Amino acid sequence: MGNENTIQELGKIRIDCMYGKKKHYNARDRYAKYHLRIGIVIVIATAIMGTSVYYYISKNESLAAQIITGVFTIAIAVLAALQTYLNFEKRALMHKIAADRYLSAMKDAQLFISYCKDGSKSMEQAQNEIGRLSKEIKEIQKDEPETSESDYKRARAGVKDGEERYAEEET
Repeated sequence: MGNENTIQELGKIRIDCMYGKKKHYNARDRYAKYHLRIGIVIVIATAIMGTSVYYYISKNESLAAQIITGVFTIAIAVLAALQTYLNFEKRALMHKIAADRYLSAMKDAQLFISYCKDGSKSMEQAQNEIGRLSKEIKEIQKDEPETSESDYKRARAGVKDGEERYAEEET
């Protein structure tokens, strides 16, 4: 057919998109977990603080109650400020958007590989698709939020452990 190199290049794009997708989904999960955990701590601390204030107001004797109330007030303020400043929920959403864009490009590449193998697309059409996907990936990379090294390592480990099928013999 003569399209082997073109199909291989589409396959590389698909794999790159798969890793991009997985690392951003990993980052999204991490930030969503941070948001949830800090939120839970804030709710629990607020409940404790409310009961401490009630106790302190009703008894108004104990220095320990005053100290506990002060410590919880500071802890709640710090946690709420951190949650607002670090904005984990927004970060999770940004990573989800990037991951979804990579997923879309990955599916486009896979679909075009299938068309090429079926012979329903010409080499020129495949090369045009490579150009289009390359531009799309550059746009994603320009807009994507930064991920950590551990997000990428988890993505690679997930692929290696079979979470994603990517080898030619598996398609």
